[in-house]
Amino acid sequence: MKEKFHKSQLLPKDTLRRLMSRRDRPAIFRFGITFSLWLLSGAWVVESWGGPWWAIIVSHFIFGLFCMSMFAALHEAGHGTAFKSKQLNRLVATIAGIAHLYPSSIFRELHFTHHRYTHIPGKDPEISIGDQAAPTILTNPPIYVAFLTGIPYLLLKINLILLGTVGCPEPIRKKFTAYIRPKMRAQIAIECFFTSLIYGSIILLAIYVHAGFWGIFTGQIVGHGLLSMYLVFEHNGLPHEGTILERTRSIQTNQLVNFLLWNMPYHAEHHAYPAVPFHALPALHEEIKTELTHQGRGLATLHGDTLRKQLGFKK
Repeated sequence: MKEKFHKSQLLPKDTLRRLMSRRDRPAIFRFGITFSLWLLSGAWVVESWGGPWWAIIVSHFIFGLFCMSMFAALHEAGHGTAFKSKQLNRLVATIAGIAHLYPSSIFRELHFTHHRYTHIPGKDPEISIGDQAAPTILTNPPIYVAFLTGIPYLLLKINLILLGTVGCPEPIRKKFTAYIRPKMRAQIAIECFFTSLIYGSIILLAIYVHAGFWGIFTGQIVGHGLLSMYLVFEHNGLPHEGTILERTRSIQTNQLVNFLLWNMPYHAEHHAYPAVPFHALPALHEEIKTELTHQGRGLATLHGDTLRKQLGFKK
């Protein structure tokens, strides 16, 4: 994505040009590690099925972490900034999308619309149902708790896969997924079909070969729950109007989470300059940090404040 959504008074053009430079090595290293560990932890989930309870819990949690990391890989490669090569970005986005149950072609259609209409009800598909605003998450305790389970988010993706497989019928597309351009329907159908084929094969393996393959699906629920705990604060609770920095929040976290999420917690920086690759976001942060409107708060603090407000407690 080449657009700029913020013009910093602190960022010289030559510095921005340098930050936008694309390199292969950081993404090859990170994807090689995270995808390998996704495969290995998935194998552990299958193997531990029916074994000690602690092994089931630990294997699911670790697999969930790397399912979450696959979304981050999809996000970066989907933007076309992870690698120099367009073909390599598309390949990694496709692999990561299948691993995360989110076909890359649908992701790009939805996510680029999200960038163009960030946090605007009825236009941003992340907070809209068709052209109507979706229910508010943070001020509605049942919706908030349900979202954190990861199940609604996972069901949304499964429905998108099923819809894409049958070619995004025009009446449904116009009403609920207008962000999908008609010219993309064939590509989406092919990618969704192969994703359905892969996970359909896993179901057959679970039925006829080893029940542990069901763990891939329960592990996906865990991964979507972990991801939902992060995603819920990228924009929720912020104004629907104003600059992109007023509508977007960066989240303070540790190096491990930043590694797993490909520096996604530098979210306001990413929305301001989406063409800056993930590996340059910490440097971009140092350049424009005094301009950021929402930063410096961690997930534990954000969730704690939300729960206190929902329960009526004063801070």
